[in-house]
Amino acid sequence: YNEHTAELKRIWTSRRHRRRGLARIVLAELETEALLRGYARIYLTTGWRQPEAVGLYLAAGYTALYDAARPAEEIGPHPFEKFLTRKVESA
Repeated sequence: YNEHTAELKRIWTSRRHRRRGLARIVLAELETEALLRGYARIYLTTGWRQPEAVGLYLAAGYTALYDAARPAEEIGPHPFEKFLTRKVESA
């Protein structure tokens, strides 16, 4: 997206493998990789017909960059962002 922001695009889970937590694992790995590559923020969009993806991103700490009070189909692509931080490991 830019020098400080990684953009995630076209990530999805096959219908056969949904509801197992795999998307959450993939998302966490992508966030880790973005952080290792020096990005401070992730930006992504999902479509209005993917309420499960909206739920995933919100549960994973992403901030919606749209007015959630509006009907989903009026919004069009639903943008999200998340600022990345390094996890401090305890000794």
